Amino acid sequence: MIRPITTFSLILPFLVLSANAAENTEDSLTGMIEKTTPLRTHSLAAPYVDSDLQNRWWDFGGNAIINTNKHVRLTQDRPSEKGWLWSRMPLSVQNWQIDVEYKVDGKAHNMFGDGFALWISKDRAKEGPVFGSVDYFNGLGIFFDTYANSRHSYQWPRVTAMLGDGKTQYDHDHDNEAHEIAGCSHNFRRQGETPTKARLTYIKGKLLQLKLQTKYVNDWTTCFEVPLDLPDNPYIGFSAATGDVSDNHDIVSVNTFSATLRPQFRPADQKAFDSSTNQGTSGKGRPSAKSTGGGGAAGWFLFILKGIGILAFVAFAIAAFRTYSAQKKQKRHW
Repeated sequence: MIRPITTFSLILPFLVLSANAAENTEDSLTGMIEKTTPLRTHSLAAPYVDSDLQNRWWDFGGNAIINTNKHVRLTQDRPSEKGWLWSRMPLSVQNWQIDVEYKVDGKAHNMFGDGFALWISKDRAKEGPVFGSVDYFNGLGIFFDTYANSRHSYQWPRVTAMLGDGKTQYDHDHDNEAHEIAGCSHNFRRQGETPTKARLTYIKGKLLQLKLQTKYVNDWTTCFEVPLDLPDNPYIGFSAATGDVSDNHDIVSVNTFSATLRPQFRPADQKAFDSSTNQGTSGKGRPSAKSTGGGGAAGWFLFILKGIGILAFVAFAIAAFRTYSAQKKQKRHW
């Protein structure tokens, strides 16, 4: 008979490997962000406007119309429309997360377009040829493109990103392929009752990540993750356009958060500021990473929980196998 302690000793290395593999599959930003704080100035939800049909924090224009119960419709399912929605104040925080619920649909099943754009840009509220907004922009454009203007090796619809320097033109005829810094093919159009969402997360000077939800609630797919440094104090914007083909392009809600990094990921000048604050308040300030060890403790706690769960499953399997073997032996004696 194999003693339980011996069995557990044999499987312990595999438990460690399994736990480490589970940790590695987690989102790369999960361990970097300590908390998020909502930013009311850059968030938007129904009814979208006040009694004067205005919004304190957002401007809209072009062909955009507002349904106070449902959405801000950037374009209707009609040819040759352009509409936009822009924050009135620049985004002054360095690290942030933007959650956008949107909807793209229309009557057509085969021919539709053109799509909409999410902007993190110095240029705001300017109508133009790039999904309804200005060309030669300065900042980040993320394009939810539903109409291919030329042949490509990848599928459509497609989500792509471009970092504009104010001097480079968007290449409309070739779907901006030459200036694409990241992208993915993903069908976000006509997804029925499932809320279609995008989550854009930025860590200053380090990382930009886009995740999409289209099939199931809280089922996020990472579209891209790319090292990037964006201009300071940009505006958040949305724009859409239709041409000969068309769609409804709706923004349902925008939720923006300031992201606070864990101490070990903060810039050196921020760490020095935190350290001086702690010394000046006689230990009443924010604890340093060495004094708290919060991130490490949380990691070990998750590791132990996973280990206990796997051990319990193995113990149950061993007990079931022994019971089955004993019953089989009894049948043989009969």
